[in-house]
Amino acid sequence: MTIAVTGGNGEFGRAVLESLPARTSEPLVGTVRDLAKVAPVSGVDYRPGDFDDPVAVRAALSGVDSVLINATFFGADPARRLARVTAALRAAADAGVGRIVLTSWSDLDNATVPAVQDYKDLEAVARSAGPAVTILRMASGLADALARDVVWGRAGGELVAPAARAAATPAAIADLAEAAAAVLAEPAVPTQDDLVHELTGPDQVTWDQLAELAGVPFRAVDDDEYLDYLARFALPPAVTRQLLELFADFRGAWASTPTPTLADLVGHAPTPGTEAVARRVARFPTS
Repeated sequence: MTIAVTGGNGEFGRAVLESLPARTSEPLVGTVRDLAKVAPVSGVDYRPGDFDDPVAVRAALSGVDSVLINATFFGADPARRLARVTAALRAAADAGVGRIVLTSWSDLDNATVPAVQDYKDLEAVARSAGPAVTILRMASGLADALARDVVWGRAGGELVAPAARAAATPAAIADLAEAAAAVLAEPAVPTQDDLVHELTGPDQVTWDQLAELAGVPFRAVDDDEYLDYLARFALPPAVTRQLLELFADFRGAWASTPTPTLADLVGHAPTPGTEAVARRVARFPTS
């Protein structure tokens, strides 16, 4: 059973490839946009597979039994992401892959952010493509989003956010990658086709806890006050709008309840949410 991971040179794809040898001895393939830029994981067969080139993706997945279609690039324009990932899903089916594992967005039924609604279409495409499908709903960039608030809070002396009574459930990238590897390493079972795994961190994190991590007080504000606060960062209008939309989901029902699925898949206690955020804070540029 040959296993492939798309986006094999990105942070998440590489982490999945690094996690797989502990769970399987099957051949591993990593597809990438540019072979010249690969930082190889030992034992992985790297092949060109840019989502903008479905012919190349189909060729790269020839002989592959299970593939992770890695759609974790959340910052992308959703219309372009929809087209690119759809092409990759169909290329995988055309290549004769037996099972597709697709990364999607957390708690999609309760997500209202416009920029992630394309994941609903991507899940539908995956289900209709032909192969067995497992969907991993996750927000792999969530710890980064919360880390940004910590970094901004430290720089400004207070953590400012429209997050009164809000909560999030960030998971560590390493844990999410290990969960994806666990799914890929298991043979597809006909009665388990079309599984949806909701992957969250193990606990809730509030903005009071983020402020404690930053070592500053938390000041809850409304959307208008937050817009005034964001003006100092000169963010592109689209980014400002998405932040407001994301905080609306944080205050609502979206992804605020931890699920046990991540622990069940990895077989150990996942990284606590505040630690997952702290790890990402350490990666932020200092200037």
